[in-house]
This record gives sequence, structure tokens and C-alpha cells, in this order.
Amino acid sequence: MDQATRTRIEHNIFPLAHQACEPWETFPWHTGRGGAIDTHVAHSSQALAIDVFGTIKTSSDCDVILDALATSLGVPAGGPWNITLESRVRPSLLNEPRPTQVDVYAESPNSVILFECKFTEQDGGACSQTVRRNGSLPCQGNYMQKSIRGINMTSRCPLSDKGIQYWDIIPKVFYLDAETDYQPCPFAGPAYQWMRNLVVAYKLARQKNKQPAVVIVYADSADLPMAKKVESHEWGEFTQTVRQDQVQFHVRSYQEILTLAQETARADSGEDTLWIALHEWVNKKITKINGNRKKAKRKNRSQPATMSVNRR
Repeated sequence: MDQATRTRIEHNIFPLAHQACEPWETFPWHTGRGGAIDTHVAHSSQALAIDVFGTIKTSSDCDVILDALATSLGVPAGGPWNITLESRVRPSLLNEPRPTQVDVYAESPNSVILFECKFTEQDGGACSQTVRRNGSLPCQGNYMQKSIRGINMTSRCPLSDKGIQYWDIIPKVFYLDAETDYQPCPFAGPAYQWMRNLVVAYKLARQKNKQPAVVIVYADSADLPMAKKVESHEWGEFTQTVRQDQVQFHVRSYQEILTLAQETARADSGEDTLWIALHEWVNKKITKINGNRKKAKRKNRSQPATMSVNRR
């Protein structure tokens, strides 16, 4: 990382969270389509996650804040807690050729919590098998027995045929049966990303003999898609398919987490103004993004429609 790139990123991350990114040269920064680091952009969800969880990680009140958060999520409290930003799951856990990367991973002697963090994203990520590549479409979006060129596939899911073990765990985490056809597949769309986090949390916790939770973290604003998503009927239906007795599954806004931090922080820690400042930092980011989005919409509406021309 050159100094110019680092400076741009530093300006987009809350100052007291900088320490959580050390060493900066090897930190797994998010990159755009061209391969360049883009954590400096105003809408970076990675930067917002570092703002909040990086500050919690470096705070002297880290344990008491995460204890309070764990209690609110229904998993055991009791530190010490360790927070890892951009934690990559080992491939052997679910035999994934491209292992799941967790935005924020928190672990204590009793619990594991996976945080999937969103900012301006529309939704979760869809299954790659439903995307046509090089003229090939591995899956039509249905979980059912199928054949290719007259040959019956051994599994209902192409990923299972590749040895990836999602559907070995899904029935333990969801009220779903691996031997039943589903049209469409429950995870063909954006629920795929939530599923990956849930099965990873379950498997990790079982191996460590700890209690798991998965939290979808979002910026609470009426103008942002994820804030609308988690209040939708569709979201309510999805959460009802999760076996909460196996993995606690919740949503929390950044603002809720910061309010909890402010209320929980010890009076003698000397950090009483820290959480207020961070709350203001986060709200300024949200306000800026909403302003940019509204300007873009007005600009698009003001542009004259182009006339189509038939060329013969």
C-alpha cells in the first residue's frame, strides 16, 4: 500500500479504529472490480464496520460491551473477547474452495458471534451457481434432482456435487429437509449470504463447544435499502425458517450497537465521550451518503431522454 492510498483510507476511518488495522500493509482491504483498494470511498461498508468494531476492539471496555451485546443476542457472556476484522474461515470447515470471509468475528470462552455488515448494499449476495458464465448456467435456481445431458446428478444442489457441505448443515440450522425438493431453492437469491454465515457459525461453534450467533448489522436510515429490508415481510418469513435454538440470528443497527456501548462503558474508563463522537461520525457518513444518493436521483431525472434511432 502506498502512502497516498493509506492517507485516503485513514481519512475515511474513525481515528481510534486505526490501530485495529495494523499492520496496514497486510490487512485484507476490500478491492473494487479493477483490483484497487476502495475502502476510502464514502459508501465503503468495510470502512463503516472498522469504524465501529475496530473502535470496540481497541477500547478498554471491549469485554463489557461485548458481554452486553452477547446477552442481548441470547448467547453466554463472559470474556475475555477477541475481535477479528475480515476473518477468513479455513477452507476445510465446509470444504469451500473459496472460503467464507466474515466481516467481524468475535469469540469468547463461551460464544462465537459472526457479524455481517452492510451500508448501502441492496441485499445479501446471491448464489454463484445461478449466474450464467461462459454460456453455462449450473443451476436454474431450484433445489431438486436434475440431469445434465441425460446424466442424473447425485445431489439436488450443484455445490453439493462439488463437495461443498452447506446442505449437510442446513437442516440443522433451518427448518428445511435436504431430501425435499424446493422450487425455488431457498438460497438461490440474496438469502444465500445469510445462509453461509449461519452454517459457518453453527459448525465453528460445534467444534469449539460454544454457543453461536449471527448478526446482520446495518445503517439505520429510511433512505437505505438494508434498513427497509430488515423491516420487510420477506425478511420476517426468512427469519422464521432459522432454528434459533441452534444459532441465534438477529439484526442490529450500528446506532443500536453504539448506544449500547455508550450505556455499558464504565464510568472510570475515560471513554465517556468516545462513543458519542463515534455515533456522530457514523451519522455524518449516513447523512452524506443519503445526500449523494438524492443528488444522483435528481440528476438522472433531469437528464433528457435520448431518442432511439432505427439503423438499417
